[in-house]
Amino acid sequence: MRILLVLLAVLSWGWGDTLELKADRFTHLETEHKAIFEGHAHAIQGKSWVDADKLIVLTDADNNATEYRAVGNVRFEIDQPDQHIKGSCDKLIYKVAPKTYHLIGNAKIEDLLNKRTMEGEELFLDSIHKRATAKSDHKRPVKFIFEMKNGNTPLSNQSKH
Repeated sequence: MRILLVLLAVLSWGWGDTLELKADRFTHLETEHKAIFEGHAHAIQGKSWVDADKLIVLTDADNNATEYRAVGNVRFEIDQPDQHIKGSCDKLIYKVAPKTYHLIGNAKIEDLLNKRTMEGEELFLDSIHKRATAKSDHKRPVKFIFEMKNGNTPLSNQSKH
């Protein structure tokens, strides 16, 4: 039987106020400040969501969320007025205070507002400083795809040899 847990406390996955978490199993480790949701784990907040095999919420002594981890078959969408991204990876770590996302393993992220896609073995996004980095696993290169606004690219202006 599926356990449904709705957290009415103000937790933030970086998207808003009320966070709803669902999973097959729930474990709360109070002394470790950790809540674990396993099996078909799903979190939703507003129009934003994340699905994974396991979701882990880490909190501080005052029970405020400090970090979220999604592990195994991670898929997510973050839909806010200033950012709309979709992604997938093997593991996702979101740190609340610095607003950073670390995607590990088969990482892909699509920026739907700016029409950009980035892929690599590891991706790191810093929402505050508007920075992104990617690393390869040496089996395949990182990939970055973006739409040119004016259609004028360095490659389109070169003469053929």
